[in-house]
Amino acid sequence: MKRIPASSAKNNFGGLLEDVAALGMVEIVRHGRPVAVVMSPRQFSALDLHKPGGAVQAPVIWGENHMIPPELAREASVVHLPDYHEDEE
Repeated sequence: MKRIPASSAKNNFGGLLEDVAALGMVEIVRHGRPVAVVMSPRQFSALDLHKPGGAVQAPVIWGENHMIPPELAREASVVHLPDYHEDEE
């Protein structure tokens, strides 16, 4: 599976989609750790969505399966630093 940095995925989204179409899936990493996998519809439909024990995994729907609504998700991921500098102390 191809791995690309999150900044490259953001800055070259069209290229990411081309890679996904050609390869089936692309892993997106931030600081060396995987944060997302983008996959083609063909690859997604080939997944076995059954968990061990026979339970079917529900599709992901924002607002029903996630604790943070999409409109707040970006704000929640932004780190706000204090408004002071060390030399002002």
